[in-house]
Amino acid sequence: MSPDILLFISDQHAPQYQAGGQMPVDTPNLAALREQGTAFDAAYTPCPLCVPARMAMLSGLAPHHTGIFTNNDTLPQTTPTFLHAMAAAGYETVLVGRMHFIGPDQRHGFTRRVAPDFTNSGWVRPQKTLEQDFGVHTQTMGYKWCIDVVGGGASPVVCYDDMVLDALEQYLAQPHSKPQLIVVGTYGPHFPYVAPPELFLKYLKTAQLPATWQGNEPWLNAQQRNLQEPNTRAEIVLACQAAYKGLVEHTDGLIGRARAAFDVFTQNRGTPALFGYLSDHGDTVGEHGIYGKKSFFEKSVRIPMVFAGSGVAAGQRITAPVSLLDLGPTVCDWAGADSLPEPDGQSLVAVLHGESADADRTVWSEIVDKLPQGGWTYSCMARHGQQKFITCHRDEIHNQLFDVIADPDETTNLADAQPDETAAFAAAAARRVDFSAAEALQKRHAAAAAVLAKAEIATGGDDRERYRDYPSAAKEAPQYCVTNLTSAPGKSQTYEFYGLPDVNN
Repeated sequence: MSPDILLFISDQHAPQYQAGGQMPVDTPNLAALREQGTAFDAAYTPCPLCVPARMAMLSGLAPHHTGIFTNNDTLPQTTPTFLHAMAAAGYETVLVGRMHFIGPDQRHGFTRRVAPDFTNSGWVRPQKTLEQDFGVHTQTMGYKWCIDVVGGGASPVVCYDDMVLDALEQYLAQPHSKPQLIVVGTYGPHFPYVAPPELFLKYLKTAQLPATWQGNEPWLNAQQRNLQEPNTRAEIVLACQAAYKGLVEHTDGLIGRARAAFDVFTQNRGTPALFGYLSDHGDTVGEHGIYGKKSFFEKSVRIPMVFAGSGVAAGQRITAPVSLLDLGPTVCDWAGADSLPEPDGQSLVAVLHGESADADRTVWSEIVDKLPQGGWTYSCMARHGQQKFITCHRDEIHNQLFDVIADPDETTNLADAQPDETAAFAAAAARRVDFSAAEALQKRHAAAAAVLAKAEIATGGDDRERYRDYPSAAKEAPQYCVTNLTSAPGKSQTYEFYGLPDVNN
């Protein structure tokens, strides 16, 4: 009998933020999932950015093979995803909520969608429309403005995610004849750093400054320095951390709802079940002076990945590195579907059944980013054993090597102290990818996106699959507002710091 499969994919969840983690959060549902299943505690994204990570996850191809390094890009229709493979094997492939597809193809192998996306699906960002939908939060989904509105209150993220779970529960309450592969996509705990008030105040009581919050490490490379937030201050770091923890706890509640509904669904059908939780990338939440994603620091590039269900080894913790690229091969293997041709990931089914993982594997992540001086710059990360290597093209003098087990906060760069290991990693990176070719590929993709954007402006875009039904409270400054802008996004802006609320009252 074909197993039913549900994959819950959040956005921007650093796995260090959970019960028992480096940054403790009350996540009882994740804790139960880990206890009852197999958790991959060294899982990494192939790119610490939404669209490149998701397109790599779906296709099984690393970003330097898809050519997708930014959020303004998409897979061509001729590139199959593991959803196509599962549909060919007889599955209904159902998208409930977010996947961040760009362009007219909003399926890429999904046979149906039962809840809309959070972000716009076109090649341009319709500023006026976004302001109507998100209000004061319009700009805060981007890392350069994410600390402009921080606090506890209503937000579009919580509103959207609750809608997604309502849609999932309604779908699972209906009968379905085909075996099901259901992908649930939430937007949280992605910024804006605004959590439900009670959760924000709860975690503000215990928030602590990370050792690297000022971001003054001399070994930071050019790409990392470009990501730093110049307006950061201690109180804002604490508030962002509290809000992020609150969003993680809220997401945990949604995971519990999804799993409970899926359990009832599969029990009624009498089918084997596989439930998986993962995210596309993490969030540094102020460490090294950086917020959000796009860096290769652990809280940005590591992801949660845990599975439970029929035949999955319980209570198993896998410390060997694995990749989000492994998701497609694993799901296809689990369901008996044909694998995609030459994937960059590998099946983890044997590990889920209790076999040992490949402790000698090297897992990679990569990005091509634009720097202030113009042009594109390739950066990448390699994780092997306890060591992690980071390099930035044309800034190799700032190569970095960390022992992420002994130094999880990445405070000590070992590159100079261990030159042989650093050189070996650098040579492996150069063999794997031609850095200049990757930059040229991104340049071509950016030029193509610019043409598509101009055409969309001239002819009009189709944004019907984006959720827009937000209450007015979700568009306003939060009840406990720590920071805010005093004018509309895109105009003359004044940044104000209001101070932290008194959590002792």
